This record gives sequence, C-alpha cells and structure tokens, in this order.
Amino acid sequence: MDIRAAVAEVLLGASISQIASTYREQLINEFGFRKEEVGADTFRTEVAAFLRKLARHLGDRHVGDRRVGHALRDWVEHCDHYEAWDALLSGFAVEGRESFVRRGRVMFPGPLTAHWDDA
Repeated sequence: MDIRAAVAEVLLGASISQIASTYREQLINEFGFRKEEVGADTFRTEVAAFLRKLARHLGDRHVGDRRVGHALRDWVEHCDHYEAWDALLSGFAVEGRESFVRRGRVMFPGPLTAHWDDA
C-alpha cells in the first residue's frame, strides 16, 4: 500500500486504524515473517512513519473533505502524531474543536500549535 492507495481507502470510508492494520500486514507478508515471529512492536516504527505521511498528505490535499476530517478526528483520539493533529486542526471543521485544540496544545509545543484557531 502506498499513500495514493491509502487515500483512496480513506475516501471510501476506511479508518486510519484500518489503514495501519492493512499496511502492517502487508509489511509482515512482504518480509515473510511467520506468525510466531510477529509481536506487537513488529513494524511499529514503519507503520507510524507511514501514517504520519498519510496524515500530512490528507491535510495538505484534502482540506475540508468531511470523510477525511472524520478519519483524522477518529485517529487523533488514538495517536500522538503531530502530523495528524495538525492536519485535523489546520484544515477541518470538527465537532468538539475547542477540546481538541486544548488537548493538542498540551501535547505539542506552542510554536507548533499557534496557527490553530480556538473556534
């Protein structure tokens, strides 16, 4: 799976968690790992890097798309990736925005969040 395919999946309604799982399984299969060789941390770093790129791409190229905003909103509930938080809060109207902005400003340094509007 590449970014283009992941974006297409999101636009069809897939969650970013589903994308993460699919991408991880793809890596496991590509590297030929056996089931007993796979642990919770297997490819964690690689999947996180892919999801950061995906979030940045979604935020840069799909601003305002409700499907993308929904996927990002759900994803930031489960991650601490600045890229996902920034994509969501820089380009999407989201219910409960004030709460997300407050939480994001606690998680990330001020210069990274100064451009997030409170309303």
